[in-house]
Order: sequence, then structure tokens, then C-alpha cells
Amino acid sequence: MNSDRAVAAARNPFLPTFGTSPPVLAGRDDVVARFGRAFERGPTHPDFTMLITGVRGSGKTVLLNEAEDAALRLGWRVISMSASVRRLCRLTTNAALQHLEHAGDATPPLRISSVSLLGAGVEWAPQPPDPRGEFDLRSAITSLAALAADSDTGLLVTVDELQAVALEEATELAVTVQHVTRRELLPVAFVGAALPEIDEALLADRGMTFFQRCARARLTPLRPDHTADALSEPIRRAGGRIDDEALEHLVGTSCGHPFTIQLLGYHSWEMAAPAFHINATHAAAGALEADYALLEQIVKPIWTGLSDMDRAFLSAMALDEADSEINLVAWRLGRSANYAQTYRRRLIDAGVIEPAGRGKVRFSYQQMRPWLRSQQ
Repeated sequence: MNSDRAVAAARNPFLPTFGTSPPVLAGRDDVVARFGRAFERGPTHPDFTMLITGVRGSGKTVLLNEAEDAALRLGWRVISMSASVRRLCRLTTNAALQHLEHAGDATPPLRISSVSLLGAGVEWAPQPPDPRGEFDLRSAITSLAALAADSDTGLLVTVDELQAVALEEATELAVTVQHVTRRELLPVAFVGAALPEIDEALLADRGMTFFQRCARARLTPLRPDHTADALSEPIRRAGGRIDDEALEHLVGTSCGHPFTIQLLGYHSWEMAAPAFHINATHAAAGALEADYALLEQIVKPIWTGLSDMDRAFLSAMALDEADSEINLVAWRLGRSANYAQTYRRRLIDAGVIEPAGRGKVRFSYQQMRPWLRSQQ
């Protein structure tokens, strides 16, 4: 191995950090293609406004990054927001105004995010507030959209963690984008990302018709072949190797969960240092390290957000060695099968459990069963 290859091999190619694009984005080509077609065809395309849903670590933020990159390649302006920050609409308005202020620059900034605005201070404004409300969200977005239309480009607004947005903020955002995009047919695309719980929370409100009517991209686990590509290709590019047995073990352990794939790849690579030839022993050791990280970063946060009955349902499942029968779970809870079905659906929609055949379910994260048993 020459010195350049040695340096490349020493650098771990995997990125087990939430929201960071992986070295190989496997199994999501269909969603990325939908962005491209919609941006090319404009406001009348059904995917011009889209909502991406998926469990924690399924790659929602990564796909927002992909949408933004696709828009930037077309010369569009991008406003990138997170609903986890306060005053979402104020920040979005400020971002639009900042775009307008720099519209005449030789090299204007094309992407403005909530992170960059907060870094500059949330009270930023290009000029004093207008008492007539001239610079509210709708007028700012409309002005920017008209500017984009004149230059035959567009504006993309992305909002991450949409399930966390306050109702009044969601209403203002929805009314604005619906009016500008669907009624005025100006080139303002919208892509939001949310946990599946948004269906039973924000989208259950009658006033959320815009978000309800957005095209959907529901992120499901990756197929085994896509998972294998996501693991083996970064290793190959970094100058490493992985045995077939090790790869098969990691593919099966990941359950097609994108964040888990990054954790498994990262820790297996570290275990194989300094040769970076991953064998079955390295893969098994890496999987143990990944299990601990998943427990701390996904399983425990999920548990914190569940209701008492959700937790009771999962605790009843943890008594089984493999897949759980709904009727048996209901018996353990002292409830009817119909009652248990309600919580089965809730937990499936939230991505905590998944169907396992007729009348059966299993945990979406294999780390949950042993952890629950340790708590009982």
C-alpha cells in the first residue's frame, strides 16, 4: 500500500452523525429523482410540495440536504429551517429578506439556514420593521418568488423536525406556501421532514390541509442489497476490504436502518485497524459498540416520548424471545384484542415496532428487548 492509500485507509469513511450525508446514499434514488422532476416542471407538479416521514435515523435530514443540493444546482435560492427552533416564521421571513437584500450582489448567498441566522442573531433585519406589516412572511416569500420567476429560477423552503412546530407557526407557514405556490403558481417548492407521529399530532388538525395534501415520501428500511452497497462501497473507496461473512453479518444486524448502517460500518472499521480488512470478528465487535450507541441515541429517546400504555405494550412484548402475538400481548395487558390493536397501530406508525406476519409484531430496534428486560 503506497503512502496516499495508507492515509486514505486510516480515515474512517463512515459518518454516524445525525443529519450528516453518508458517503454512499443507497436505496433513496427514487425520492431524489422525485425532487429533480418536480423542480424541473414547476408548481403544477404534485411533488413540488412534499413531506418526508420516517423514524429517527432513517435519513430524513439527509434527503433534505439532497433536495437543497438539487435546487442549488439549478441556481435556485434555498431557505433551510428547523422547526425545533423558536419563531420559525420570523426566521423564515428574515431569511427571505436577506436573500432579497443580496439579490443584486455579484455572488449572492444561495442557501440561508436557521443556523446561520441564529449565529447572526435572531433579531436581524435588513431595515427597520414596517408598521404596515410589509415584511410579513407572505410578502417576503412572494417578493422573493417573483424575483426567482423573473430570472427563471426558483425558491426551495425546507423545514426539518416539522412535527415539533407550534400550531400557530405551522398555520402561518402552510397558508403562505399554499397561497404562493398553489394559488399564484410562483416557483416556491417546499420539502418538510418529520417523525411519523406528525400524522396523529399536527396533521390531525383540520387547519393543516396544506400539509395533509403534500406529496408523501415515507422512508422504509433499506433492502439488503442497498444495505450491502452502503457498507461495502465506502470501505472499498477508502482502501479497505470486508469479507463476505462480515458483510452478511452487518447487513443482517442493521435491519436496513440507515443510521445503524453508519454506526456498524464506523465501529467495524475501527476494530479492523490498522489493516482495515474487516472480518467476522471485527464485525461482531463493531456490532456490540453500535448497539450501545443506538441504545443511548435512539432507543432511550424513543422511550421518553411514549405514553404509559405504549410502554406497557412494549414491556409485554419484551417477554417474548422472538416475534410477539398481539392476542398474547393483549392478555398480558389485561385488555381486549381490539384495544391492543389501537396501540399496535400507534407504535407501528411511530416506527417503534413493525408487522411480522399475520397477528404478530416485532421490535424495530433489536436493542429494545434486552434493554426493557433489564429495566423490569
